[in-house]
Amino acid sequence: MDKDIEYIEQLLFQNSSQIDDLRPYAAQHNVPIMDKISTEFVKQIIRIKEAKNILEIGTAIGYSAMHFASCHNDIKVWTIERNEEMYELAARNIKQYGFENQVHPIFADALKAEKFIPNEIKFDMIFIDAAKAQSQKFFELYEPFLKNDGVIITDNILYHGFVSDIDIVRSRNVRQMVKKVKNYNEWLINRKDYKTTLMNVGDGIAISKKELEV
Repeated sequence: MDKDIEYIEQLLFQNSSQIDDLRPYAAQHNVPIMDKISTEFVKQIIRIKEAKNILEIGTAIGYSAMHFASCHNDIKVWTIERNEEMYELAARNIKQYGFENQVHPIFADALKAEKFIPNEIKFDMIFIDAAKAQSQKFFELYEPFLKNDGVIITDNILYHGFVSDIDIVRSRNVRQMVKKVKNYNEWLINRKDYKTTLMNVGDGIAISKKELEV
């Protein structure tokens, strides 16, 4: 591990919450969850923006959704998960850790789940952390639910370091995935209705700020 990353993680874990007790389970069962630094990075954006309504694409075991909700008691998180086993585990975790009034899990394929989103809700933030090949579709499908000054955050835009060095990838399927992630990043950067920055945090994070409509 990079010494700088190790140092920062040691500091962050001094003030870790009970939610971080889920990290060993995730590691043992190969459940992909956000690393600690990325989690705290997004939480700070939530605090700065004073976000109250958040939509997450990709629940897994509920780790990030609960962390987002922990920023303030008024925050509501709607989170979509298509894997039934993960959904049920997340629902149990959300209840166990006392977030059932803040975090609302939705069991559905995110490509078909927009009908489960309350019509009256406009989100301050949308967090995309699901099937990487579908990130653009998720973005296009859910951006109408975003407030005019909202942000869309996409995780894993570096895809294990393969995006910047695709030549090291030997698997044809992985190369196809890497190309899709790379195309998505370029599509984000070139959108005129959003200002996007790409951050080398964790496995890469894209922050897309919606431009105010005049």
